[in-house]
Amino acid sequence: MGAVFACNGGPTSATQAPRTLYVSPSGSDQNDGSIAAPQLTLRYAVAQLHAGDTLYMRGGTYTGGVNAVDSQAGTVRSGTSWSNPITIAGYPGEMVTLLPPHNVSGIRLTTGGPAYLVFQDFTIDMANSTAGDTAAAIFADVAHHNRFQRLTVENGPTFGIHFASTSSFNEVLDCRIHDNGLAGGDATNGHGLYVSSSDNLFDANEVHDNQGYGLHLYNNAGPLTVARNIIRNNKFYGNGRHGGTAYGLVIAWGSANVVTNNLVYANPGGIQVYTDSVDALVSTNTVYGNRPLEGILIQFATATVVKDNVVYDNGVDIADLGNGSVLSNNGPPR
Repeated sequence: MGAVFACNGGPTSATQAPRTLYVSPSGSDQNDGSIAAPQLTLRYAVAQLHAGDTLYMRGGTYTGGVNAVDSQAGTVRSGTSWSNPITIAGYPGEMVTLLPPHNVSGIRLTTGGPAYLVFQDFTIDMANSTAGDTAAAIFADVAHHNRFQRLTVENGPTFGIHFASTSSFNEVLDCRIHDNGLAGGDATNGHGLYVSSSDNLFDANEVHDNQGYGLHLYNNAGPLTVARNIIRNNKFYGNGRHGGTAYGLVIAWGSANVVTNNLVYANPGGIQVYTDSVDALVSTNTVYGNRPLEGILIQFATATVVKDNVVYDNGVDIADLGNGSVLSNNGPPR
Protein backbone atom coordinates (compact mmCIF):
# COMPACT_ATOMS: atom_id res chain seq x y z
CA MET A 1 0.00 0.00 0.00
CA GLY A 2 1.37 3.44 -0.89
CA ALA A 3 1.97 6.27 1.56
CA VAL A 4 -0.95 8.50 2.54
CA PHE A 5 -0.25 12.22 2.24
CA ALA A 6 -1.78 15.13 4.12
CA CYS A 7 -2.94 18.36 2.50
CA ASN A 8 0.35 20.12 3.29
CA GLY A 9 2.28 17.58 1.26
CA GLY A 10 3.81 15.69 4.18
CA PRO A 11 2.98 12.13 5.20
CA THR A 12 0.44 11.67 7.96
CA SER A 13 1.44 10.55 11.43
CA ALA A 14 0.21 7.06 10.60
CA THR A 15 2.91 6.60 7.98
CA GLN A 16 5.98 8.39 9.32
CA ALA A 17 8.42 8.18 12.18
CA PRO A 18 8.59 11.11 14.59
CA ARG A 19 10.60 14.01 13.19
CA THR A 20 12.55 16.94 14.60
CA LEU A 21 12.05 20.17 12.68
CA TYR A 22 13.46 23.67 13.13
CA VAL A 23 12.30 27.24 12.64
CA SER A 24 14.41 30.40 12.83
CA PRO A 25 13.92 34.17 12.36
CA SER A 26 16.59 33.86 9.64
CA GLY A 27 15.03 30.83 7.95
CA SER A 28 12.74 30.41 4.96
CA ASP A 29 9.43 28.62 4.58
CA GLN A 30 10.85 27.17 1.38
CA ASN A 31 13.41 25.24 3.43
CA ASP A 32 13.03 21.63 4.49
CA GLY A 33 12.98 22.44 8.22
CA SER A 34 16.26 20.73 9.02
CA ILE A 35 18.66 22.30 11.49
CA ALA A 36 20.81 23.45 8.56
CA ALA A 37 17.81 24.83 6.63
CA PRO A 38 15.17 25.95 9.14
CA GLN A 39 11.79 27.33 8.22
CA LEU A 40 10.85 30.94 8.92
CA THR A 41 7.37 31.24 10.43
CA LEU A 42 5.69 29.38 13.23
CA ARG A 43 2.39 29.21 11.38
CA TYR A 44 4.00 27.32 8.49
CA ALA A 45 6.26 25.15 10.65
CA VAL A 46 3.55 24.15 13.12
CA ALA A 47 1.27 23.15 10.24
CA GLN A 48 3.85 20.48 9.26
CA LEU A 49 3.71 18.76 12.66
CA HIS A 50 2.07 15.44 13.45
CA ALA A 51 1.86 13.36 16.61
CA GLY A 52 5.34 12.51 17.86
CA ASP A 53 7.08 15.43 16.13
CA THR A 54 9.18 18.12 17.82
CA LEU A 55 9.65 21.66 16.54
CA TYR A 56 12.63 23.61 17.90
CA MET A 57 12.61 27.40 17.67
CA ARG A 58 16.12 28.73 17.26
CA GLY A 59 17.13 31.79 19.26
CA GLY A 60 15.68 35.20 18.50
CA THR A 61 12.47 37.22 18.59
CA TYR A 62 9.47 36.04 16.58
CA THR A 63 7.15 38.87 15.53
CA GLY A 64 3.97 39.23 13.50
CA GLY A 65 0.77 37.22 13.49
CA VAL A 66 2.41 34.42 11.50
CA ASN A 67 4.61 33.77 14.52
CA ALA A 68 1.83 32.89 16.91
CA VAL A 69 0.61 29.34 17.49
CA ASP A 70 -3.04 29.87 16.59
CA SER A 71 -5.43 27.07 15.69
CA GLN A 72 -7.95 29.60 14.34
CA ALA A 73 -5.46 31.11 11.89
CA GLY A 74 -3.53 28.01 10.84
CA THR A 75 -3.25 24.25 11.16
CA VAL A 76 -2.47 22.97 14.66
CA ARG A 77 -2.76 19.19 14.91
CA SER A 78 -2.94 17.19 18.11
CA GLY A 79 -0.76 14.55 19.61
CA THR A 80 -2.38 11.25 20.50
CA SER A 81 -1.23 10.80 24.13
CA TRP A 82 1.34 12.08 26.64
CA SER A 83 3.70 9.45 25.25
CA ASN A 84 3.11 10.67 21.69
CA PRO A 85 2.62 14.44 21.86
CA ILE A 86 3.58 17.28 19.57
CA THR A 87 6.32 19.37 21.20
CA ILE A 88 7.03 23.02 20.38
CA ALA A 89 10.11 24.22 22.23
CA GLY A 90 12.83 26.79 22.41
CA TYR A 91 16.15 25.38 21.27
CA PRO A 92 18.24 24.36 24.30
CA GLY A 93 20.52 27.14 25.51
CA GLU A 94 19.05 29.83 23.23
CA MET A 95 16.74 32.72 24.15
CA VAL A 96 13.43 32.53 22.28
CA THR A 97 10.73 35.20 22.54
CA LEU A 98 7.34 35.39 20.88
CA LEU A 99 6.35 39.06 20.55
CA PRO A 100 2.87 39.02 18.99
CA PRO A 101 1.17 42.06 17.44
CA HIS A 102 -1.33 44.01 19.53
CA ASN A 103 -4.33 41.96 20.69
CA VAL A 104 -2.95 38.65 19.37
CA SER A 105 -2.29 35.74 21.74
CA GLY A 106 1.08 34.04 21.57
CA ILE A 107 -0.73 30.70 21.86
CA ARG A 108 -4.44 30.34 21.02
CA LEU A 109 -5.82 26.79 21.10
CA THR A 110 -9.47 26.76 20.08
CA THR A 111 -10.54 25.42 16.69
CA GLY A 112 -10.35 21.65 16.46
CA GLY A 113 -9.89 21.08 20.19
CA PRO A 114 -6.09 20.78 20.20
CA ALA A 115 -4.74 18.18 22.62
CA TYR A 116 -1.47 16.60 23.73
CA LEU A 117 0.65 19.58 22.80
CA VAL A 118 3.74 20.44 24.86
CA PHE A 119 5.05 24.01 24.85
CA GLN A 120 8.32 24.62 26.65
CA ASP A 121 11.39 26.80 27.12
CA PHE A 122 10.44 30.15 25.62
CA THR A 123 8.94 33.55 26.48
CA ILE A 124 5.65 35.08 25.39
CA ASP A 125 5.90 38.86 25.72
CA MET A 126 2.63 40.74 25.14
CA ALA A 127 4.25 44.19 25.25
CA ASN A 128 2.65 45.20 21.93
CA SER A 129 -0.85 44.97 23.40
CA THR A 130 -2.30 48.12 24.92
CA ALA A 131 -5.36 49.39 26.78
CA GLY A 132 -8.52 47.96 25.25
CA ASP A 133 -6.81 44.81 23.98
CA THR A 134 -8.22 41.59 25.41
CA ALA A 135 -5.93 38.81 24.17
CA ALA A 136 -4.35 36.65 26.86
CA ALA A 137 -0.79 35.50 26.24
CA ILE A 138 -2.11 31.92 26.29
CA PHE A 139 -5.79 31.19 25.64
CA ALA A 140 -7.34 27.72 25.53
CA ASP A 141 -10.98 26.99 24.68
CA VAL A 142 -12.14 23.44 23.85
CA ALA A 143 -8.49 22.43 24.24
CA HIS A 144 -7.46 19.73 26.67
CA HIS A 145 -4.45 17.70 27.81
CA ASN A 146 -1.90 20.36 26.90
CA ARG A 147 1.27 21.13 28.84
CA PHE A 148 2.88 24.54 29.28
CA GLN A 149 6.31 24.08 30.79
CA ARG A 150 9.20 26.39 31.65
CA LEU A 151 7.58 29.34 29.91
CA THR A 152 7.80 33.01 30.80
CA VAL A 153 4.46 34.76 30.29
CA GLU A 154 4.58 38.52 30.66
CA ASN A 155 2.99 41.88 29.93
CA GLY A 156 -0.48 40.65 28.94
CA PRO A 157 -3.12 43.40 28.89
CA THR A 158 -5.67 41.17 30.66
CA PHE A 159 -4.59 37.67 31.72
CA GLY A 160 -1.33 35.84 31.33
CA ILE A 161 -3.02 32.44 30.92
CA HIS A 162 -6.76 31.93 30.41
CA PHE A 163 -8.40 28.49 30.36
CA ALA A 164 -12.05 28.71 29.30
CA SER A 165 -14.65 26.39 30.83
CA THR A 166 -14.26 23.73 28.12
CA SER A 167 -10.47 23.41 28.49
CA SER A 168 -9.65 20.82 31.13
CA PHE A 169 -6.79 18.45 31.99
CA ASN A 170 -4.15 21.03 31.09
CA GLU A 171 -0.87 21.50 32.97
CA VAL A 172 1.12 24.63 33.78
CA LEU A 173 4.52 23.58 35.15
CA ASP A 174 7.56 25.57 36.26
CA CYS A 175 6.46 28.75 34.48
CA ARG A 176 7.11 32.38 35.40
CA ILE A 177 3.94 34.45 35.00
CA HIS A 178 4.36 38.11 35.79
CA ASP A 179 3.43 41.73 35.09
CA ASN A 180 0.10 40.97 33.43
CA GLY A 181 -2.73 43.49 33.48
CA LEU A 182 -2.62 47.23 32.96
CA ALA A 183 -2.01 49.69 35.78
CA GLY A 184 -5.25 51.39 36.69
CA GLY A 185 -7.29 48.64 35.05
CA ASP A 186 -10.44 46.96 36.32
CA ALA A 187 -9.95 45.22 39.66
CA THR A 188 -11.53 42.06 38.19
CA ASN A 189 -8.94 41.90 35.44
CA GLY A 190 -5.19 41.51 35.06
CA HIS A 191 -4.82 38.11 36.74
CA GLY A 192 -1.75 35.99 36.17
CA LEU A 193 -3.96 32.96 35.51
CA TYR A 194 -7.73 32.95 35.04
CA VAL A 195 -9.11 29.42 35.10
CA SER A 196 -12.72 28.41 34.43
CA SER A 197 -12.23 24.67 33.89
CA SER A 198 -11.59 21.46 35.79
CA ASP A 199 -8.87 18.88 36.40
CA ASN A 200 -5.93 21.15 35.65
CA LEU A 201 -2.53 21.00 37.36
CA PHE A 202 -0.51 24.08 38.36
CA ASP A 203 2.83 23.01 39.80
CA ALA A 204 6.10 24.81 40.66
CA ASN A 205 5.22 28.13 39.02
CA GLU A 206 6.35 31.60 40.05
CA VAL A 207 3.41 34.02 39.77
CA HIS A 208 4.20 37.59 40.68
CA ASP A 209 3.58 41.29 40.16
CA ASN A 210 0.33 40.88 38.26
CA GLN A 211 -2.19 43.70 38.53
CA GLY A 212 -5.01 41.37 39.63
CA TYR A 213 -4.92 38.05 41.46
CA GLY A 214 -2.06 35.69 40.91
CA LEU A 215 -4.47 32.85 40.10
CA HIS A 216 -8.27 33.01 39.98
CA LEU A 217 -10.54 29.96 39.76
CA TYR A 218 -13.92 31.27 38.65
CA ASN A 219 -16.78 30.50 36.29
CA ASN A 220 -20.28 31.91 36.60
CA ALA A 221 -21.75 29.01 34.61
CA GLY A 222 -22.14 26.89 37.76
CA PRO A 223 -20.23 25.88 40.88
CA LEU A 224 -19.22 22.41 39.66
CA THR A 225 -17.56 23.58 36.45
CA VAL A 226 -14.24 24.46 38.13
CA ALA A 227 -13.50 21.23 39.93
CA ARG A 228 -10.54 19.12 41.08
CA ASN A 229 -7.86 21.59 40.09
CA ILE A 230 -4.55 21.04 41.88
CA ILE A 231 -2.44 24.09 42.80
CA ARG A 232 0.79 23.00 44.44
CA ASN A 233 4.42 24.00 45.00
CA ASN A 234 3.95 27.50 43.54
CA LYS A 235 5.12 30.94 44.65
CA PHE A 236 2.59 33.79 44.62
CA TYR A 237 3.96 37.20 45.53
CA GLY A 238 3.60 40.89 44.68
CA ASN A 239 0.22 40.41 42.99
CA GLY A 240 -2.73 42.75 43.37
CA ARG A 241 -0.81 45.80 42.23
CA HIS A 242 -3.96 47.68 41.23
CA GLY A 243 -5.11 47.52 44.85
CA GLY A 244 -8.55 46.61 46.14
CA THR A 245 -9.36 43.17 47.50
CA ALA A 246 -6.55 41.53 45.58
CA TYR A 247 -5.26 38.16 46.77
CA GLY A 248 -2.39 36.03 45.62
CA LEU A 249 -4.75 33.12 45.05
CA VAL A 250 -8.56 32.99 44.87
CA ILE A 251 -10.73 29.86 44.82
CA ALA A 252 -14.05 31.53 44.04
CA TRP A 253 -15.91 28.70 42.35
CA GLY A 254 -16.14 24.96 42.02
CA SER A 255 -15.77 21.72 43.89
CA ALA A 256 -12.87 19.78 45.44
CA ASN A 257 -10.08 22.14 44.40
CA VAL A 258 -6.77 21.57 46.20
CA VAL A 259 -4.25 24.24 47.27
CA THR A 260 -1.19 22.66 48.84
CA ASN A 261 2.45 23.42 49.62
CA ASN A 262 2.43 26.91 48.08
CA LEU A 263 4.37 29.96 49.25
CA VAL A 264 2.06 33.01 49.32
CA TYR A 265 3.51 36.31 50.47
CA ALA A 266 3.65 40.10 49.94
CA ASN A 267 0.26 40.34 48.23
CA PRO A 268 -2.53 42.57 49.65
CA GLY A 269 -4.17 39.29 50.73
CA GLY A 270 -2.98 35.69 50.67
CA ILE A 271 -5.54 32.96 49.87
CA GLN A 272 -9.27 33.62 49.53
CA VAL A 273 -11.84 30.81 49.35
CA TYR A 274 -15.01 32.49 48.17
CA THR A 275 -18.76 32.09 47.85
CA ASP A 276 -19.24 29.33 45.29
CA SER A 277 -16.44 27.06 46.45
CA VAL A 278 -17.38 23.68 47.91
CA ASP A 279 -15.06 21.13 49.56
CA ALA A 280 -11.83 23.01 48.89
CA LEU A 281 -8.68 21.80 50.64
CA VAL A 282 -6.06 24.37 51.71
CA SER A 283 -3.15 22.56 53.36
CA THR A 284 0.57 22.80 54.13
CA ASN A 285 0.94 26.27 52.59
CA THR A 286 3.18 29.01 53.97
CA VAL A 287 1.30 32.31 53.99
CA TYR A 288 2.92 35.42 55.41
CA GLY A 289 3.38 39.15 54.98
CA ASN A 290 0.12 39.68 53.07
CA ARG A 291 -1.21 43.11 54.03
CA PRO A 292 -3.55 44.77 54.77
CA LEU A 293 -5.89 41.80 54.20
CA GLU A 294 -6.07 38.25 55.46
CA GLY A 295 -3.53 35.52 55.06
CA ILE A 296 -6.37 33.01 54.55
CA LEU A 297 -9.98 34.14 54.19
CA ILE A 298 -12.92 31.75 53.97
CA GLN A 299 -15.79 33.94 52.80
CA PHE A 300 -19.19 32.22 52.48
CA ALA A 301 -17.59 29.09 50.97
CA THR A 302 -18.91 25.67 52.03
CA ALA A 303 -17.04 22.81 53.73
CA THR A 304 -13.55 24.27 53.32
CA VAL A 305 -10.76 22.34 55.03
CA VAL A 306 -7.81 24.50 56.13
CA LYS A 307 -5.12 22.51 57.87
CA ASP A 308 -1.40 22.36 58.62
CA ASN A 309 -0.65 25.81 57.15
CA VAL A 310 2.10 28.11 58.41
CA VAL A 311 0.34 31.50 58.64
CA TYR A 312 1.81 34.62 60.21
CA ASP A 313 2.42 38.38 59.92
CA ASN A 314 -0.62 39.05 57.73
CA GLY A 315 -3.20 41.81 58.20
CA VAL A 316 -5.34 39.10 59.82
CA ASP A 317 -3.89 35.61 59.73
CA ILE A 318 -7.08 33.55 59.29
CA ALA A 319 -10.72 34.69 59.03
CA ASP A 320 -13.49 32.10 58.83
CA LEU A 321 -16.78 33.42 57.45
CA GLY A 322 -17.63 30.15 55.76
CA ASN A 323 -20.23 27.42 56.13
CA GLY A 324 -19.05 24.22 57.78
CA SER A 325 -15.34 25.04 57.66
CA VAL A 326 -12.82 22.71 59.30
CA LEU A 327 -9.66 24.42 60.58
CA SER A 328 -6.83 22.56 62.27
CA ASN A 329 -3.14 22.99 63.12
CA ASN A 330 -2.67 26.39 61.47
CA GLY A 331 -0.44 29.08 62.91
CA PRO A 332 3.00 30.67 63.01
CA PRO A 333 6.23 28.72 62.60
CA ARG A 334 7.17 26.52 65.55
